[in-house]
Amino acid sequence: MLKQKTKSSTTREQSSTDGALCHESSWSELPEDIIHLFSKKLLDISDFIRFRVVCKRWQLSAPVNDPPPQLPWLLKYCHDLEESTIISFYCHLSGKVHTFTCPDLCGASFIGPACRYLLAYHWRNSKMYLLNLLTRDQIHVPIVNVCGFVPDYIGPDPIVGGDIVIISGYCYKRNTNMMAFWRPKADDWDYVEVVGNGSKAYYMGHYFSNDEKTNITNVIDIATKQLAYHVAPPDDTNPLLNGCTILVESGGKILRLFQYYEGEQCHFDIYSLYFGDDKGKPCWVKITDIGNQMLFVQYNLTGLSFCASNIAGLKGNCIYFLMIKGLCLCRYDIGDSTTKVLPYPFDSVGTWFVPSLV
Repeated sequence: MLKQKTKSSTTREQSSTDGALCHESSWSELPEDIIHLFSKKLLDISDFIRFRVVCKRWQLSAPVNDPPPQLPWLLKYCHDLEESTIISFYCHLSGKVHTFTCPDLCGASFIGPACRYLLAYHWRNSKMYLLNLLTRDQIHVPIVNVCGFVPDYIGPDPIVGGDIVIISGYCYKRNTNMMAFWRPKADDWDYVEVVGNGSKAYYMGHYFSNDEKTNITNVIDIATKQLAYHVAPPDDTNPLLNGCTILVESGGKILRLFQYYEGEQCHFDIYSLYFGDDKGKPCWVKITDIGNQMLFVQYNLTGLSFCASNIAGLKGNCIYFLMIKGLCLCRYDIGDSTTKVLPYPFDSVGTWFVPSLV
């Protein structure tokens, strides 16, 4: 026999339903500044996207042009998307892998590290453009009219970094390294032959290129397209010590990282470029910490820098890198010279890419 609901039980159920509705509606009616504060705590931009679709009020309180600070994702290296049109990203903070197909990018390779816009390069026809992989927005750039030129570096962010785009690479036809820069609305690139086949960086109108043979860093003034300085290697350089040199702009300074191994233990010697108040020749000065900065370096001897104080719960004075032997993501603590192995889901190297919705 079915029991009839009593008036009191019906009242309790109705009260419970009303309470749930009230609870749900209260979330959508939170003050806009509180909603915005919540959105700033989302360290994975995919969570920020989901946050914005909860309701119209949350969407308006969390505009895409004011996202939470993001650290770089690792884009799984794809030499040629003609073999695979699947792109995979890894966010090491959330541990999430994001994957999507992109048949319209067939035949492209991506060059980084980069903020927002990677360099998409088509090997077969030398076509290039800047690409935001999340929004698919493209910034078209002229074709490099140098036969045999293959780019391997891009910098800086063409939107945040100013009104200039820098690329560099090796020219097989001329058997030389070249740097090219382009300003939006210009018809063509400006070209400069450079000395140095190693790490490179760009900052404040100067292009820095390290020569792996001599360990000299060459500094080119973009305005004049002339060599401004030869910077000798650090005084304590050990020519018998095998390792690699990485140049990174960090907090308004050019840093030189020398990465080497003692047995299985990785080490970094770190130097800052000191210009001596524009008096005399610039030189490298060894430093023992980088403050709240975090460096993200990669296989092509380049990197990005971010301030840990902008993201709650993160510790600065460290270097994130991919250890090629064993293929694992690592975090090097500069303070105590220790390396921690972090989860890494891919079976190949990756390039750092800062995700953005604009």
